Amino acid sequence: MRKLGVFGGTFDPIHYGHLRIAEEARERFGLDHILFVPNKVSPFKIGDTSTPATLRVELVQEAIAGNPHFSVWTGELEREGTSYTVETLRALAQEFPDSALYFLTGTDAVRDIGKWREPEACLTLAQFVAFYRPGVSEAEARIGVPDELEPQIIFAAMNGLDISSTEIRQRVQASRSIRYLVPESVVALIEKKRLYQ
Repeated sequence: MRKLGVFGGTFDPIHYGHLRIAEEARERFGLDHILFVPNKVSPFKIGDTSTPATLRVELVQEAIAGNPHFSVWTGELEREGTSYTVETLRALAQEFPDSALYFLTGTDAVRDIGKWREPEACLTLAQFVAFYRPGVSEAEARIGVPDELEPQIIFAAMNGLDISSTEIRQRVQASRSIRYLVPESVVALIEKKRLYQ
């Protein structure tokens, strides 16, 4: 059975930290392909003013161009309302019935999984791969996970790149360089579209 990675996020903008996580997961868990899934409205970021979805998709497409193992899935942007992981996973399971889904996330998200819509269904629909995030240990993340669903979460350490989209936006706003934080093609698109200014 094909192994399909699912990597959701705002990607505002996508950066080398995101790309490194995706590549690490692909290699370590033998994933055949990774879908980057830009969300329209995160339930945890309602009220935030993020860059329009079409531009965030463009940024992701620029960042992953040339990698045959990466592509963008825009299903969340085509749905009305807030983006819920459970709905995304159900849609992907229907669209890719011959694939096992691997949902890429962080220990910070797993810690808060009790706040998600239908967390048990999420963990049944996909194998979760939780990469360690600063300040959130595996033990802390496990607290919110029902015992019977713990096997559905793989905790993974990696030498991550400590980069944040917030920092990148702030640097652009302050007219500081973002080179080597994001791919050159993403730098060019941000400059062309005058994003984050």
